[in-house]
Amino acid sequence: MKIMKCIIVDDELMARKSLDRLCSKVDFLEVVAMCENGKEALDAMDKHDPDLIFLDMEMPELTGIEFLETVAVLPQVIFFTSKKEFAATAFEYQVTDFLHKPTNFPRFLAAVNKAHKIFKQENALVEVKSSKSFFIREEGRLCRVDQDEMLYLENVGDYIRIVTTERSHIIHGTLKGIMPKINDARFIKVHRSYIVNLTKIKDIEDNSLVIGKKVIPISRANKPLLLEHLNML
Repeated sequence: MKIMKCIIVDDELMARKSLDRLCSKVDFLEVVAMCENGKEALDAMDKHDPDLIFLDMEMPELTGIEFLETVAVLPQVIFFTSKKEFAATAFEYQVTDFLHKPTNFPRFLAAVNKAHKIFKQENALVEVKSSKSFFIREEGRLCRVDQDEMLYLENVGDYIRIVTTERSHIIHGTLKGIMPKINDARFIKVHRSYIVNLTKIKDIEDNSLVIGKKVIPISRANKPLLLEHLNML
């Protein structure tokens, strides 16, 4: 069973401990970080690339809503708050679920099972193991994508944009889900929103790189891995 990495973000220590205990009872959840504010959560996201965030809505410095608006690409989010009136606001942001403090295990389990179901959804890829290519489902048909022609992949909400030398394709899925299917050392994740083809990089400067005319950010967590794979003189 694939494990969902999750982070807990709440300024109340007891609330963090309560969620941690609930998570420990579910075999497909792994808590990789517990954060007491949104700024810590941003660092944890870069470091751990979580699949799920338990997010309090009322926190100093950076509220749950402000956190959502700060992060361009989010994993699944389950709000955890003491005020039921926030429920409508939460679903405006299309979060996976909303838990009211304090919650019981059956309600918690229903929420994480919902998240796990989404996590396991197929990303519409049909792998061709005998060649450096794969098929994607696009407009009711299977379309072959050659990895030699791929420039980069970009996470866009619940979708992935696959950009090739000729065109781009949009599929439902996540970068984490597509990486094992590509299975090619040329492709490296440089940011939580981007996987790039090393052979297509034109230029690297500070915390960004250029492929074609596209400027792609490089996260602090992924930069050492990128530099390790470059053929440098």
